[in-house]
Amino acid sequence: MPLMKFVLASFLAVKNQLAAFLPASALAEIAAPLPSQMKAVLASGTPCESGPGPYHWTCISEKTVDVPHPGAGQMLVAMKGASVNLITVEHVEPLCKSLPSPCTNGTVSGLTGSGVVVKMGEGNACDGFVVGDEVWMLGGQYAEYAIVPCNATGLGLKPNNLSFVDAGTIPLVGATSLQCLQAANMSLTNLTVVVTRGNGGTGFMGVQLAKALGASRVITTATGRGIDVMKNAGADVVIDYHKEDLFDVLGFDSVDVVFDNFGLPGTADKAMNAIRSGGVFMILFGDNGGKASDHPKSGVRQVPSCQTKEVGTEELDTLAKLFDAGKLQPPRETHTYGLCEVAQAFTWQSQYAHRDDWGLNEVPHLIKPTYTTSVEYV
Repeated sequence: MPLMKFVLASFLAVKNQLAAFLPASALAEIAAPLPSQMKAVLASGTPCESGPGPYHWTCISEKTVDVPHPGAGQMLVAMKGASVNLITVEHVEPLCKSLPSPCTNGTVSGLTGSGVVVKMGEGNACDGFVVGDEVWMLGGQYAEYAIVPCNATGLGLKPNNLSFVDAGTIPLVGATSLQCLQAANMSLTNLTVVVTRGNGGTGFMGVQLAKALGASRVITTATGRGIDVMKNAGADVVIDYHKEDLFDVLGFDSVDVVFDNFGLPGTADKAMNAIRSGGVFMILFGDNGGKASDHPKSGVRQVPSCQTKEVGTEELDTLAKLFDAGKLQPPRETHTYGLCEVAQAFTWQSQYAHRDDWGLNEVPHLIKPTYTTSVEYV
């Protein structure tokens, strides 16, 4: 009996200590017993074919499956949010047959996600993480629980002032933009920085990060509703790319750094007139065909691919500090869907995500593991 009282007292002491520093959401997760089964969205491995309407996602479905058990060097995360990106959708469409990586077969995963650590694997140890930690990461399974390696690249503690839903969209676009601005290899303090396309995740984050890193003036482009979005994000000048060409507007020797996150052919050549000697032109390599100029201005350095390494914990930790310091903000218009609404989310992504009048087109919506049929606007 004395032993039992000692164990109970020890448990209550640990619980009270945890309550002192863990958020209520994390406490609720680790206090609840783990279920044996969970909901997950699975893909068949065969591409979805069109049905009576333009998009009938017959190859994906919500299923009840066993909750996975973490092994040595792993932890179990209760997923709270995961992004819906074009790449995720393409891997269940007929297009996936021609992609370098195979069509999705098994649990569907977004490019980024967030959640709460609820269990450690064998040895009950994970350097840098403990049960109850709120995390964000690259990769975000459309499931209530997911196994995450303790040493995963692109895994960090979630910013305290970001919701799980918001945190589920940021890691990839935020860390990519941060890497590219750091590739300038110079302080941005009191400099003028251009982000070539504001509409999109890297543009939205790039503008804010340039300001957070000290830029005195940030210039970008957008159109429609995106213009106000970028002004609210901190852009000093937003040029409507349907009405004017960015580099026709900018004067000679008027900017210091150009982060070309859109990467259209010929952009580097157009930009040279505007970049001061000692400045930098950086390209985020993508599918649009952009490349460095064959005739750069004297004194202007070019970075043909500004993302040169995998996104890591270092970048996520830097982003978390900036969010918690109030220097960064999440997207204000975000469509949120439950696990049972993945088909609707994919339809929205396919049909509307690249409309020019939309404020953000790379991270416009998320999946959160709840089972409502409503669409929330965050």
